[in-house]
Amino acid sequence: MRPFAFILTVGLFTCSQVNGQSYTSTYGSAYAGSTGIRNNPSASVNSAYKWDLTFFTVQAKVSTNSLFMRNDSVFLTHPFKNRFLHNNIDISLFNFLYKPNNKHAFAINLRARSYNHIRTEPLTASDSIYSIHDFLVQNRSTPYLEGFATHTGWLEADLNYSRVLYESYNSKLTGGITLQIMRGISGAFARINKLSYLETKTSTDTIYNFITGGSAFGYSSNYDESPSGTTTGSEFVKNSLIGLGLSIGAEYLLYGENNNSYQQNNAINYQWKIGVALMDLGANKFKSGEFGGQYRNIDPTITDMDVDRKFTNVESGRDLRDSLATIFTTSENISNRFKVGNPTRLVLNVDRSFGNNLYLNTDLSINLHGTSGFRRLLSREANLLTVTPRWETLNWGFYLPIQYNSQNQFHIGAAFKAGPLVLGLHNLQWVKQIKNLSGGGYLMLSIHPFNKRKVISKLDCPE
Repeated sequence: MRPFAFILTVGLFTCSQVNGQSYTSTYGSAYAGSTGIRNNPSASVNSAYKWDLTFFTVQAKVSTNSLFMRNDSVFLTHPFKNRFLHNNIDISLFNFLYKPNNKHAFAINLRARSYNHIRTEPLTASDSIYSIHDFLVQNRSTPYLEGFATHTGWLEADLNYSRVLYESYNSKLTGGITLQIMRGISGAFARINKLSYLETKTSTDTIYNFITGGSAFGYSSNYDESPSGTTTGSEFVKNSLIGLGLSIGAEYLLYGENNNSYQQNNAINYQWKIGVALMDLGANKFKSGEFGGQYRNIDPTITDMDVDRKFTNVESGRDLRDSLATIFTTSENISNRFKVGNPTRLVLNVDRSFGNNLYLNTDLSINLHGTSGFRRLLSREANLLTVTPRWETLNWGFYLPIQYNSQNQFHIGAAFKAGPLVLGLHNLQWVKQIKNLSGGGYLMLSIHPFNKRKVISKLDCPE
């Protein structure tokens, strides 16, 4: 197994691993229930259900240009290029929605979320790299090395309220807000800044001397061991910090001209539903671990063999700090706290009903945090444009999401609903021989009224 420090430094450049908040089949759907607020906080009042209890959801999404699978084994792509990873995982064990009437709705979600990002300037990588020397040999013509890694993970309680703002005989405007109470559980980052080196050939070997560059790494303090030498799960959560986030949104529903009274309009029989939302404002805060630091002015006498030797037995943050301190002449501690921005984004969603349970949804998600910044600590969504044709009833559904993400990747996914179960894939290529690991999937298990007559009669009932 490669040592801890080698993964944190060279591994930053040689890997772009696996990556969601993308329950794409539910976008714009009146049957999304309590999970609809993850795409627009106004969705709860436009739910088809008076109540909804989602027991379990899990979703993971991958966006990478550097890993592929062949014969059940994972390999690195070799060509010289920028490399990236954008990954998130979203798990919830309790989501509840309640509509006391057709004018107001309340929802609560309890979730665990994690985002991981790796990005580098152009470099070469392969599966034959086992040391710093191997890596530098393959990148002897690379001008310099630069890249970052960011990780953030947190627990979150979403408290949502939505209501009808305006209603006429053929239209309805609704608005919603979600307060996110967050507890930052796990945070970490690493950076390598313009690390350059010179190659010297001898009669017996090739030596690399580092000449310029800097580095930094940090992590949340709950990874530091307690005085007893261990850290329990309760201590891990206890040492975390609480923060707040916010999401706001609105939806405009347009109904057919043949309706005689606005009371006949409901959450299902619209022709157009147009939504706009600003999602995940805020950031998670973390106490800095004891051994994080920033390092500058590399010692020009240091060679690749020295670095390999210094990192051989690195297994902790303390070991990594001590090794880096012998490579750089200037070092300083990370401040007491650091924060990682949430995946703030503007979401525009248009849902068109064609009758006979057929719909077409178009979702545009614009990251307000860039995906290539090397300085600020931010998390981001990989989503950009998703078009989803769907056939959906109260108990059944078939979905075909077509996605073009922020990393210029194109995926065709699929999902189905059978009663309380929704199961989907972001990339159908995962079903066959996998060429690229980008993709992922999701699963939802929920209960709600399954009798359509009761649902529709409630929706049509005047307030």
